[in-house]
Amino acid sequence: MVTELKMPKYGLQQDEGTVVQWHKQQGDRVEKGEILCELETDKALFDFEAPSDGFLRQILCDDGQTVPVLSTIAILTETADESFTLETDAKQTTAPEPVVAEPEKEKAAPKQSGGRIRKSPAARKLAAELGIDLNTVTGTGPEGRITREDVEKAAAASSSGGARRETLTRARKAIGAAMVAAKQTVPHFYLTVDIDATEAEAWWKREIEQRPDLTLTDLIIQAVARSLQDYEGLNASIDGDDIVFHPNVNIGLAVGTDDGLLVPVVECAETLSLDQIRKTRARIVNEARHGRLSGDDRATFTISNLGMFGVREFSAIINPPETGALAVGTLRDEVRSAESATGFLLRRIMTVTLSADHRAVDGLICARFLQTLKSALEDPETFV
Repeated sequence: MVTELKMPKYGLQQDEGTVVQWHKQQGDRVEKGEILCELETDKALFDFEAPSDGFLRQILCDDGQTVPVLSTIAILTETADESFTLETDAKQTTAPEPVVAEPEKEKAAPKQSGGRIRKSPAARKLAAELGIDLNTVTGTGPEGRITREDVEKAAAASSSGGARRETLTRARKAIGAAMVAAKQTVPHFYLTVDIDATEAEAWWKREIEQRPDLTLTDLIIQAVARSLQDYEGLNASIDGDDIVFHPNVNIGLAVGTDDGLLVPVVECAETLSLDQIRKTRARIVNEARHGRLSGDDRATFTISNLGMFGVREFSAIINPPETGALAVGTLRDEVRSAESATGFLLRRIMTVTLSADHRAVDGLICARFLQTLKSALEDPETFV
């Protein structure tokens, strides 16, 4: 079996990626899950793992090379002598004879604390251009690797005269460009509603005795996904002058990391049970935070939850080409009048704000969606 390993697409705004360093050599035997190389995108550094056991037959991208997403960067075959062909510039290239990897000679490199400095090719090149001694730079990449951003920070610190200046990282530049474009081109409008989550929180607290990793976010994902089924304009994408209505609800979760904002996706969330959502959410969030997102799944609607940080309410920026996003605030105590009008009750209230694209939907539809969502989250019997 022949597998083409492609430069993955980790986000909607990503159009290229860089092979920082190969950890395996052409001809090496590899096992599923073994790290083949390090990749760098606008957002972060990622370990690229072998999808199956086999042999790394051909490496098509050198260290430091930047290529478009979904470009083939290497060929993996099941056996060491399996034949294959590769489309390259519209011509067929026959596989080379199997090669036996030879140990690569250690190149001379500056030493630090008696060891070899780990650095990306981009960092090494920039350090040479700026005259920065890599022995004085602290690496923040995997295993202490010095990145381009580390060199930029060191250069800024040496020339600032005390004030610290940092060049925007690739991640911050990409996020900034995407958000500026979203605010300039998408006609946002916002609707906010309070949800009485008293019963939902009580139900959740009982359930976590059996399922400790169950979160309130899981309940919100399920309620949003099922509510969106009746409001296709909010589960859609804008493509030029067309609106594309999606058959499934793919919920994106805004996850903040030290390297920027990532949006892992819960696919077909409307078809999943609460347990399936819980397991999927835990897996993809862990992958995002450890730089191991895989695939190029696209969200059709995004949820951003800052409630765990005590944020009462906020408005999310829509992630084009999506048409909606939901911002979730913290649970808080509020006094509400009892139905009997003879007293007051202490309730747990959660504020959510819907951001919507006016090209796809109007206020009435969005208000109805929020009422449907409110009803779902206020009735624990819907959590299945």
